[in-house]
Amino acid sequence: MDTTQNQNKAKSMVEEMAGKAHFATDNLARGAHQATDAAADRAKQATDQASGVAGTIGQKAQDVASTVADFAGQAKDTVQNLASDTADRVVHAKDAVVDWASETAHETGDYVKAGADQLTGLIRRYPIPAVLVGIGIGFMLAKVTRV
Repeated sequence: MDTTQNQNKAKSMVEEMAGKAHFATDNLARGAHQATDAAADRAKQATDQASGVAGTIGQKAQDVASTVADFAGQAKDTVQNLASDTADRVVHAKDAVVDWASETAHETGDYVKAGADQLTGLIRRYPIPAVLVGIGIGFMLAKVTRV
């Protein structure tokens, strides 16, 4: 009986140890499952945060690109307006110069015609002195050109 009692005692100890090992294994499995779930939750939170940050960065990049495009459009419009204004000013300046040159040529022509008319009137009033003056000028030119 001693052997049977020892066997029963050993069997009971083995069963008790098996129960404790089973309990410890269950606790370890539950802990591993909880740790895995917590890690998955943290990974999902990190992914969500990264997605939110990426979305914010993307929106900011779009905002900056839109602002740059608006600025470029405004600069283009400003340059076009300046070019148009400059072209108008050049046309007006050209017209002013043409008008001034035309008026000056006309006034010079009038002045020369008036002088020629006076000279013609003087020659008609005094024909003999005019001929003598012409001969005198001819002699003087002849002398000057011989030198």
